[in-house]
Amino acid sequence: MLFLVLIVIVIVLGFFMVQQLDQHRWQRYQFERDMFFRDHPLLMQDLENFHYVLKLSHTIQRKIITELMLKASAQPVYKKVRLQRLPEMGQEKYHIDVLLHDIKVAELDRIYAQKFGESLIKTDFEIGRPIEVLSEILVIQKTSNELVCQMRLSLPQNPRDIARLLLLDQKRMQKN
Repeated sequence: MLFLVLIVIVIVLGFFMVQQLDQHRWQRYQFERDMFFRDHPLLMQDLENFHYVLKLSHTIQRKIITELMLKASAQPVYKKVRLQRLPEMGQEKYHIDVLLHDIKVAELDRIYAQKFGESLIKTDFEIGRPIEVLSEILVIQKTSNELVCQMRLSLPQNPRDIARLLLLDQKRMQKN
C-alpha cells in the first residue's frame, strides 16, 4: 500500500515538474521570438505618396523634434517607423501603435487599423511581428520660438492593399 502511495506521489511530482519545464520552455520561446521579430520586422514596399497622416499630440511633437534634433526646414526628413500590433482590448481586435526609436508616436485610426489587421491575418504581424514603414516628418516654424511637427506614413489609402505591399525578406535572412 505504501509502495502505491509513493508511486502516485512520484507520478504527480513528475507531472508537475514536466508542466513547469514546458511553461518555462514556452516563455523562453516567446522571448526569443520577440527578439527575432524586433531584429527582423516585416518590410513594406515604399510608396511614392505618403497617404496616411498621423495625429500627433503637442507633447509627442516636442519629443520627436528633441529626439531627432530637428530644425524648421522646407525639406522633410524621412525615417523608418514600426507598426506594432497590441493585444486585443475589449471589442476591438486590432490596436496598432506607431513607434519611432521605441517611442510610441501615435496609434492608427481605429477603422483603418481594423482593416489593416484583417488584411494581414495570415502573416506574422498577427502574432506580434512589427512592420517597418517609411515616414515623412516635416518641421514648421509656427511662431518665433515654437516648432510644429507633422508626420505622414507611406501607407496606402486602402488598408486592404497592405498584404500585397509586404516584401519578402528572404535575401536579408540568407545574409544572416
